[in-house]
Parts: sequence; C-alpha cells; structure tokens
Amino acid sequence: MCGDVPGDMSVVGFDDSRLARLSHIALTTVAQDTQQLIAIAGAVARLDGASISERELVVPPHLIVRGTTAPPTRSTSR
Repeated sequence: MCGDVPGDMSVVGFDDSRLARLSHIALTTVAQDTQQLIAIAGAVARLDGASISERELVVPPHLIVRGTTAPPTRSTSR
C-alpha cells in the first residue's frame, strides 16, 4: 500500500542535492556545511605530518524542511 507524502508519511534525504531543491520535488533534507568541511580538509592536508591536537572534528548538520515532511496526524481511535 502506497502512502501520501507528506500526508501519510514523511520523507527526508541527505546532502541537499540539486535534485532535492527542485520545486516539484521539494525534498526535506539533512545538509552539511560543505564550505566548512572543505576548509577543515584543506587545513588537515596542509599539516603535512605535523601533530594534530584534535583527532575528531564534528561539523553539525542542519535540517532543511521542505514539502516532503509534515507533523504527524492525530488519530481519533485509540
């Protein structure tokens, strides 16, 4: 049984591709700060063997809400 998006179910993608941004698709997505990731990767590449004080760097993702998600509907039957 297929459901209605976003009426019966929500759909979320990852990486905010160009396809997700098309108005007729409008996919809610989890996006990463690619500019920050590139800057970190470039900085790490330039270290060239120097010791690194931090071994893990976290770049928090963010949610871009578009047309494929909606709040859950409340069921009247319990």
